[in-house]
Amino acid sequence: MKKLFTMLALIIAAPLALQANTAMAETEKTKQVVYHFNKSDMNTIKAGLRNATNHVNSPSGPETEIEIVVHGGGIKMMTEARKDPQLAAAIDNLKANNVEFKVCANTLRGKGLEVSDLYYTDEDDIVPSGVAYLADQQQAGWAYIHP
Repeated sequence: MKKLFTMLALIIAAPLALQANTAMAETEKTKQVVYHFNKSDMNTIKAGLRNATNHVNSPSGPETEIEIVVHGGGIKMMTEARKDPQLAAAIDNLKANNVEFKVCANTLRGKGLEVSDLYYTDEDDIVPSGVAYLADQQQAGWAYIHP
């Protein structure tokens, strides 16, 4: 009878232990955050970059995967940085801290821009649609921030 109770206890406890291990693994997982830039106002752009920089420098920053998605009016960030050393430095600092910038191909086409017109951008940074990319990241569980 004692063996039967031991077996039943194991049968009941095993799924609970598995659940606890899964929950622990989830909390150890890298945090993922996507910042959305679609406004051309430079004050908004600079404030958003400060937010992202503060995030990188926060206690959770080192374990947070951060992407900045640029489309629509937000493309001004990447064109103005070619002539604004302060803006360029903010982008450089974020990239040096492993923040990835994703730029919308639709915006480039719509504004008649080439990748070479943008600051610190190459073909690997281009996504087909900024809006779709944002939706995909959110659906994959990324936190969404729109400065």
